[in-house]
Amino acid sequence: MATPPSSEYLSSSELTQRSMLSDLAQQRWLIAVGVGLVLFLIVRMRRQAPQERAARNLVRELRNVDDIWDARDLFGSNLPPIFRPAMLLILEELERQVKRGFRNMERSIQHL
Repeated sequence: MATPPSSEYLSSSELTQRSMLSDLAQQRWLIAVGVGLVLFLIVRMRRQAPQERAARNLVRELRNVDDIWDARDLFGSNLPPIFRPAMLLILEELERQVKRGFRNMERSIQHL
């Protein structure tokens, strides 16, 4: 008497799931791409932003400042990367306000 295959004891969803996983395991290149993508994301998340690097350098080098000229050079080289995001936000807001002002002037001219 022959024994029934093991697939007869599985429901249709279990059989589909098992066959999908075995098909995926046979696609080595797809697994390699997935692992590579995960590694890339991990490395990308660990990289510090330029602002953070500049702030760390500023604090580290602030201990070696002897006079006002050293302090001026130190702040001059490290503050632009730290304040860059804030300056960009200020410029974006200024641009938005100018556009709004021009729109208001156009409306008032059209109403004349």
